[in-house]
Amino acid sequence: MMTSRVKWLLISMFFSALFAGGTALFVTDWALHRHGEGHAHDHAEADFHAWMHEHLDITPEQHEKLEPIEAQFEQQRVRLRSEIHAAGLEVAATIAEANVNDARLKSALERLNKAQGELQRMTLDHFFAMKRYLRPAQANKLLEWTHDSLARQH
Repeated sequence: MMTSRVKWLLISMFFSALFAGGTALFVTDWALHRHGEGHAHDHAEADFHAWMHEHLDITPEQHEKLEPIEAQFEQQRVRLRSEIHAAGLEVAATIAEANVNDARLKSALERLNKAQGELQRMTLDHFFAMKRYLRPAQANKLLEWTHDSLARQH
């Protein structure tokens, strides 16, 4: 039987992981798709792709090179968001059980944290992959926008 101290520790771990996951999802989703309304540069576009074309003056040649990168990133982002959601549900279900198995909870938390970290790493890799195909002025705008978007999340 679990002591109340262990239960509180597990519950606090769960909420910490849940908060970290929510933050990762919010930052990624907002930074790539909903950054318009309060952004310091007043980006009113519905998504990052539209912002990129409007503000970076992407040439047709650049578009051709960037399109596969964007498509691959979106596929991976959807997959990881699904993994994060499933892992969060697993953590919640494990905590909700009367006799929580510590190994199962630890495994679920590790799965959640791994997917969150992978999403964050992949997002940054995506920006740097795109940067290779941009002119220096375009790359600077993209990195400034990325910095500002992430910094606004506190």
